[in-house]
Amino acid sequence: MFTQCPDCRKTYPLTKAQLRGKKTFIYCKDCSKKFNALELLSDKPTGLLVEAKAEFIAKPESTPSSSSKKKAKNRQPANKKPVIEAANNNSANETTPIPPTMSPTSERLPWEAEKTPVNVLWFVGVVIGSLILLGQIIYFESSRVSQNAAYRPQLEKLCNWLGCQLADYENLAELTVLQGSFAPNADNTISFKAVINNQAAFRQHLPNIKLTLLDYNEQLFAQRIFAPKEYLPATASTSFSIAPDETVTASLTIAAPKTSIGGYNFDLTY
Repeated sequence: MFTQCPDCRKTYPLTKAQLRGKKTFIYCKDCSKKFNALELLSDKPTGLLVEAKAEFIAKPESTPSSSSKKKAKNRQPANKKPVIEAANNNSANETTPIPPTMSPTSERLPWEAEKTPVNVLWFVGVVIGSLILLGQIIYFESSRVSQNAAYRPQLEKLCNWLGCQLADYENLAELTVLQGSFAPNADNTISFKAVINNQAAFRQHLPNIKLTLLDYNEQLFAQRIFAPKEYLPATASTSFSIAPDETVTASLTIAAPKTSIGGYNFDLTY
């Protein structure tokens, strides 16, 4: 950093340590002027000279007396560097106290970054709002997102870490019927069987089976939806889910209707 004498325009280099001191008055070694180093402070000596010329007011030339020359000579410091001197509040007119705005402890120096105050209430409000938004997304969209095969592996890992459980995966496109049969029995009942395979990479919830009976004119005359607990054996697991690449046999026994059965079809539904 550099400062400049307001009278003779002599430029002096300053260190950060000198600027951090409590007092910033120095003596000019050319004209013996005592001035505040912060008044013409800059980081470049060239800028100081331009600024000094703009503010400089010419003074009438006068020849200093021998006594003033002697005093000026006595007040010159021995070294070439400016000397930081403690200001005396009880001294004569040449000593001026540092204004509060120019105090090194309160003024932001040119090389220091400006500090922006942080509004704590605003920050807390943003955090609370973000948590509420995240909770709403999880509550309303968690089921749909968990059915996405691209996100489900990461969600399963997250749930294992948090101790939660995802909803069963449900994708009819990845369930395949390997075999189906519909045959009458001697006791006037009809046996229906279907072999279902899970081709998904995740455990799936078992689907419902919608069975439709047709007459000889291929007109629908009976239809019913059977839940997994109705077509699985009594000894089957109550989880009603099917593991990846697992095969499950659905078996139903229904009473023969009065209308002659000309055909049937069935669909897997959720």
